[in-house]
Amino acid sequence: MNLLTKLSYGVGQLSDGVKQAAFSTFLFFYYNQVLGLSGSLAGAAALLALLVDAITDPMVGQLSDRFRSRWGRRHPFMLAGALPFGIAMVALFSPPEGLDQSQLFAWMLIGAIAVRLMLTLFFVPHLSLGAELVRDYHGRTSLIGYRVFFTYAGVLLTSVIGFAVFFPPTEAFANGMLNRESYPNFGWFCALLGTSSMLLSVFGTRHAIPAVPTTQKDTHQRSAWFAFIDVFRTLKLPSFRVLFFSGIIFATLAGTVQTLLVHVATYVFEFKPEQLAGLAGSLIMGIFFASWVAQSLSRRVDKRNALAICAILGGAFAFSPQILYFGGFLEHMSIGLKFGFVFSVNGLSHIFFIAYVILIDSMLSDVIDEHELHSHRREEGLFFAARAFSTKASFGLGAFLGGVGLDVIQFPAGATPATVSSEAVFKLAVLSGPLMFILFAATVLVSARYPLTAAKHSDILSAIKLRQSTPSLRVDD
Repeated sequence: MNLLTKLSYGVGQLSDGVKQAAFSTFLFFYYNQVLGLSGSLAGAAALLALLVDAITDPMVGQLSDRFRSRWGRRHPFMLAGALPFGIAMVALFSPPEGLDQSQLFAWMLIGAIAVRLMLTLFFVPHLSLGAELVRDYHGRTSLIGYRVFFTYAGVLLTSVIGFAVFFPPTEAFANGMLNRESYPNFGWFCALLGTSSMLLSVFGTRHAIPAVPTTQKDTHQRSAWFAFIDVFRTLKLPSFRVLFFSGIIFATLAGTVQTLLVHVATYVFEFKPEQLAGLAGSLIMGIFFASWVAQSLSRRVDKRNALAICAILGGAFAFSPQILYFGGFLEHMSIGLKFGFVFSVNGLSHIFFIAYVILIDSMLSDVIDEHELHSHRREEGLFFAARAFSTKASFGLGAFLGGVGLDVIQFPAGATPATVSSEAVFKLAVLSGPLMFILFAATVLVSARYPLTAAKHSDILSAIKLRQSTPSLRVDD
């Protein structure tokens, strides 16, 4: 595969990065701190939207597995989601004034569902396309590296430009993120960036459609309306069960941490909006080094061990600022030194967390080959939808838990760092630090049971090729 095709494939994931940053960094803060929606209701809206999204993922995956057209199986769905995604994003960040709690909840819920559904039309077929374009064990890690690179490039662009351009401090708002009038324009920015990246990916990979392998239609498949139930069929495969449940734990952690991210940076570390923009720049370290780390580790210690290393090191770096906070070290640091330290360890944590994502998706592509060997079917859409379901549902659970946590500790809305009690800040630090680190240990323990190695995957591909060259030969479980 040439470089242009890899870039065209990867750039589509800018849209997912835009959504991730918009939702995890800005949306919850906007509805909770600016519009006054309670943390529990904002968290519930995020969770319900993710659950709807998670249920529809398998439907889209199965439909794209079966679909046939001159544009291939995946591209028509990818194209269909592009423009509606932008429209929904603008609406989500432009609620009418004067809405009460129930109306705000409804607007956030419906808007978030619409954005996620449109992204699903692109996202699930796009993931499946990547598994079809490359079959090599280590080559997949490389291609997924491009995809993940653009995902986090989208997170970076949206975060940095959001803080620096749309939410800078003003005379009226020392904390620019409390300025309600800036959010509709921010929604337009997200819409244009996300929609453009989708269209570039669709048209940039169209030439590769003839090279994508196709399979015969399975006449025994049930309607796509039952696709959500079929997700659980994937759990029959032991190797996928490991990825499924480790993904649930990791995504729950990520959802909670991301929900509390701006709160922690603003009230625990006392960073200004311009410093938040700079802090988002720590993603650059992960963007440029994560793929190299993932490929290097997987070649030396195989993917399973590489995954564990990334989880442990990523967690250690991510939560070191909270450890120093509890030890009283941060209060003796100047704001510049504190920022430099948090920036550095955040950057290092991003390297290993992004490498973790690259590895787990590369491992999933290998699992799909194992499934093909035993079932005689290639169902990339189903497996990536199942992976998306576990990630999204648990990320939504994490967001909900983060919102409930803010209400439980009675964290005030619309407050400045100077007006928040030290007790509330301490509780926020506990909520976002030690409790989260426990989940990382569980992730490592679960992923350690993953059975596929490079040697086993090579045997699987050889068996598939042998069967294809000998049609009468059947390979059973």
